Amino acid sequence: MGKISLIFFKSDCIGCHSCEIACKQEHGLGVGPRLVKVIEKAPDFIPIYCHHCADAPCKNACPVEAISRNNQGIVLIDNDLCIGCKACVEACPFGAMQFDEDREIAVKCDMCIERLKNNEEPACALACPTHCIILGDMKDISDRIEKRAMEEKKRL
Repeated sequence: MGKISLIFFKSDCIGCHSCEIACKQEHGLGVGPRLVKVIEKAPDFIPIYCHHCADAPCKNACPVEAISRNNQGIVLIDNDLCIGCKACVEACPFGAMQFDEDREIAVKCDMCIERLKNNEEPACALACPTHCIILGDMKDISDRIEKRAMEEKKRL
């Protein structure tokens, strides 16, 4: 698989927060930082997550180059290099970067990279009861969106 993306269908989100819980469990996060979060903005629920931007503002803002993109397009933080200056947190246009006060480092979604290496879905996608989280390359995502739209059309 080449460059991959994580897409949320906010229209299908029911606000159950299963994605948040699964993410916290997967990454051993306690109270505080959430790598994916769902906010309620009546009448909808809006997922807030890292978009792994092609020209990532967080990466550009980091003064010590602790943030990089791998060959799949996943934006990653090197915890050993992060100095906790919060420049990346401020630069993120989606509010997806968090600051872990206990460890004094920035944290963000890494698409569950260890799970991906084992050909497993990210924890958030696996836990979502409405399957509104899709992971894949853009061709795969486009195909799945088209299939989903056709299934929806059949239901109407």
